[in-house]
Amino acid sequence: MSKKFKDVLAAALTLFTMFLGAGNIMFPPFVGVHAGNGWLVAALGFVIMGAGLPLMGSLAVAHAGGDSNNMFEGTWKWLALSFHIMVIVIIGPLFAIPRTAATMAEMSVLPFMPESINRDWVFFGASAVFFIITYLLSASESSVLDTIGGKISPVLVLFLLISVIISIVKPIGTPTPRDTSENLFYFGVSSGYQTMDGLASIVLSGAVGSLLLKKGYNEQESRKMLSFCAVFAGLMLGFVYIGYCWIGASTGDALTHLNTHTAVLSEVSYMLSGQIGKIMFALIILFACLTTSSGLVVTFAQYFEKLFKNRLSYKAWARIGVLISFLISLIGTKSIISISAPILEALYPLCVVLIVLNLLKNKIPSAAAFRGGIIAAGLFSILQLSCNIPFVGEFSKQIVAWLPLGKEGFGYVLPSLLGVFIGTIEGKRIGQKEKSFR
Repeated sequence: MSKKFKDVLAAALTLFTMFLGAGNIMFPPFVGVHAGNGWLVAALGFVIMGAGLPLMGSLAVAHAGGDSNNMFEGTWKWLALSFHIMVIVIIGPLFAIPRTAATMAEMSVLPFMPESINRDWVFFGASAVFFIITYLLSASESSVLDTIGGKISPVLVLFLLISVIISIVKPIGTPTPRDTSENLFYFGVSSGYQTMDGLASIVLSGAVGSLLLKKGYNEQESRKMLSFCAVFAGLMLGFVYIGYCWIGASTGDALTHLNTHTAVLSEVSYMLSGQIGKIMFALIILFACLTTSSGLVVTFAQYFEKLFKNRLSYKAWARIGVLISFLISLIGTKSIISISAPILEALYPLCVVLIVLNLLKNKIPSAAAFRGGIIAAGLFSILQLSCNIPFVGEFSKQIVAWLPLGKEGFGYVLPSLLGVFIGTIEGKRIGQKEKSFR
């Protein structure tokens, strides 16, 4: 096996396991449980947003030379800077990293503790140990691919395969109908938002591309390798999501009374294989959360070290990210999810449009057309965020519902297309003064 093949396989596994964090494990069973016999429709929505968008995002970064800053070519430097800082903080110490620790404590530690023990102190201790290990894994930039991709990821993949195979060979039960008027496809899509991987793909892929460059590969080689990593990670995520949606759906009506994701996952693991299944799922959560938290700390530290021109070292930024994440993790998984949900739902339209426009850059007539789509998507994101603000929220919801596909969760599509169209006209008016992407 050549060194290059080993490196690209390790990079592909690293990208996959960076994506596969707490939400990727606990959201699909929850979707399956509450979708019932409509689980496949909900799973399709989840896969499109939870696996398809990260795949497209990673390919867009590879297309941009492995540097996500290049995705904003033709717009404004302040927009690229603001977007990157916002995304890295959201998928870093604000939401995603704390959620990995909280989920690990709630799924891999607390279920095995006696009821008499002080669970708050156990949670505190488990989270503290988790972040110590996270820091040790991420402290050495040069060894991240070898440690995560070469050692931890294969074990995680093996456990995931075993759990899905067990659910197929020996299913818990059969899916049952649900009395619901909810759009199951959008239920899957909106749940896919919570994985944060659409956002993460833009910066995580850039981090993996940077790690490949540090391995000595040139930009062209790393771009090809990153494209392979993207396809591999996308296919693996899709397999996991469909498998775990099925596992949740196969519980029938047994778990519909549960309204927290960790409670559903805990019960599903026991119903699948008893105490052994519970232990296996605890290990899956542990490894998935460790690889994701380490990868996100690397991304956070890399970005801010570069942004502030090495005034603080990579390790110093890693320690800052770990400390903030630890403190936020103490509020618990449910609180983190409830706070992050409206922010993610508002940010995703801009993320989706940015990725699609980059993949179609050769078809876009001018930078003005590109900017038009971005501006329209950004305005829709602001509108979506305002849906959660008192006094104006109801009015904003009515506007979103009025837009074509608004009720289905895709109200940003038409405004973004109109933005591209208006930008195209403006680009023609400006003429030679406007930069073209052709």
